[in-house]
Amino acid sequence: MQQLGLITSEAQESALPEQMEPLLVPESGELQTIDLVEDELILAVPVVPINPDSSLPDAYRVDEAEQKQNPFSALSALKDKQQ
Repeated sequence: MQQLGLITSEAQESALPEQMEPLLVPESGELQTIDLVEDELILAVPVVPINPDSSLPDAYRVDEAEQKQNPFSALSALKDKQQ
């Protein structure tokens, strides 16, 4: 569950309880509910569709040996070559 704290200036953000997310509204305090619902729905949808039963294709899997490889090993090889 998400709790929104309506504020009219960024200075008011520090007064909100920690669990509340600040929502900046106009000075009038009026809020277009449909805009808020639309924004929250857009934020809730994942960027990439996710199927919990799926797995990565082999082409995208990284071996543990590749994962542990030092990213600077190519630079080290160049340094050794110059000496």
